[in-house]
Amino acid sequence: MLFFAFLGGKQHCIICGKGTYSLPVCRDCRNERFYKNVNASVFYQNRCKICGRPLISTKESCPSCRETAVLKNLDFHLPLFHYRLWNKELLFLWKIEGVRTLSGFFAGLCSQALKKIDVKYIVPVPPRPGKIQKNGWDQIDELCSFLELRYGFCRLNLLERTSNLQQKKLGRKERFLKSELSYCMKNQKELKKELKKCGGDFPEEVCIIDDVCTTGATLEACASILRAQSCIKKIKGLTLFIV
Repeated sequence: MLFFAFLGGKQHCIICGKGTYSLPVCRDCRNERFYKNVNASVFYQNRCKICGRPLISTKESCPSCRETAVLKNLDFHLPLFHYRLWNKELLFLWKIEGVRTLSGFFAGLCSQALKKIDVKYIVPVPPRPGKIQKNGWDQIDELCSFLELRYGFCRLNLLERTSNLQQKKLGRKERFLKSELSYCMKNQKELKKELKKCGGDFPEEVCIIDDVCTTGATLEACASILRAQSCIKKIKGLTLFIV
């Protein structure tokens, strides 16, 4: 498996082919293709004002959002990169093959972006029930742990997932229908424990963290639940990739 290959010693960068070790991307490509581009992603103006997708027209929203607005409860969504080429390979290595050295790399990119958009409180999209017990980890859980412990962001586990159904097996319409029923706020006891991190009350602004935005169904479902808490005035979303 690719996971064991990258643990075994010098490999090749999936972008340029140069030798690399613990990460499947060499230092030069990390700097040129990712770290430098985060600033460009944050300040890039020609993007859909609803979902954050880069635009190729002069209109303010993409064709999908003009037809059916998706992210109604999210004030701002920032996707860092396109889900294509080597980005698809990286997500596969991280999420499916379990190359966990990528967790710290992705956290560094997210940290850079979160500082630019001035966010302190992060809310991870929760994993399917039993996923961590079964696999030993969840990529978003680990990403947010890095953001909390290494970069000092305040992680609030406010949501939980109630369904085991994988979104990738569903079509667009099914994703929205199922997502509405797949997430909920944690019980009062757990919420009280989490909110001690921010003085006992919900913060005025939070950012939902996820790995990839395909239709926006997951972000919208989570945002709508958080929006029901009237004291949360602004809800942002940050994803590594957008389809």
